[in-house]
Amino acid sequence: MFFAWPTLEQATYRVMRLRRLIGVAVIVPMAVIFWVTISDPTVLAASHASIAIIGIAALVVTHAAFFPNGALETLALSFATTLLVLTMPLLKALSLWAPIGQEAGVLVLLYGFAVVATGVLSAIIQIILNSLIYFGPVWRKTLESEIVVNCSPKVAFQQFALRPDLRRGKVLTGPVDENGFFNVAVAMPETADDCRDIEENIVRLDAKILQSTPERHDVMMVMDNGAIAVNSQKFFVHSNGCMVKVSDLPGDFTVGMHLLFWLTDQQADNLTETADMVMGHDERANNAAHHVSLLTVAGAVLSPRPPVSDRAE
Repeated sequence: MFFAWPTLEQATYRVMRLRRLIGVAVIVPMAVIFWVTISDPTVLAASHASIAIIGIAALVVTHAAFFPNGALETLALSFATTLLVLTMPLLKALSLWAPIGQEAGVLVLLYGFAVVATGVLSAIIQIILNSLIYFGPVWRKTLESEIVVNCSPKVAFQQFALRPDLRRGKVLTGPVDENGFFNVAVAMPETADDCRDIEENIVRLDAKILQSTPERHDVMMVMDNGAIAVNSQKFFVHSNGCMVKVSDLPGDFTVGMHLLFWLTDQQADNLTETADMVMGHDERANNAAHHVSLLTVAGAVLSPRPPVSDRAE
């Protein structure tokens, strides 16, 4: 899936779903900038600090709306931009060393170099954050979420419950073997070398139904790395249709992965994706959106591919 402009409904949903991520990406820079302003107002005036915070907030919200699957990039861009704001007074001081009459030109050049450096720093911070997320021991913690769908519990069970011989969206399951297990294949879009190339990354696992009634469905999943996860779904009659409550116990999540899962509200997003399919609603879920990042778009713009005929030569 290539980059696609979001509709107003999709953009609104993305900002709402990523509200925790946006909050962290705005509050941390705000605290740092205000601390600098309070410590030494001569370095960064309060009025300039307020404008900088508003700008960072607008940048974060816009990035979340256009690149909903770039959570780490959102954080990295926010932190790098904060450092850019804090170095602005230093750049202005450095420009005063320029020859008389050339201060303005030198300042523009310094700002240009600073913006480029901010992009590089953002990429570096993103790499560091990505490494930290998977660092550390596994932390077993139950994740819970719920959603109300406008249908009967029976219909909700048929759509939400993971069962053998099923084809639903990106999920394809096989028949049950003699041990009660069945194969599960999930198609996950993966960005290749630029935003125009998306490869389907097939995630495969084995699943087994532990308990299944019209009110509850429990499934054990065995990942390729041997980790075991348990998913439990409960279905209740609701005044607006059916309430689906989901509990997940991942078997390979580190503390960082749990934190990222919480910041992106991923479990609720997964439920929304299935609910939209059930109700025939236009896709809103971030999981169903493109997985292109701002970095891949910048790479495609700055380094466009040559025509196919040129590459063949």
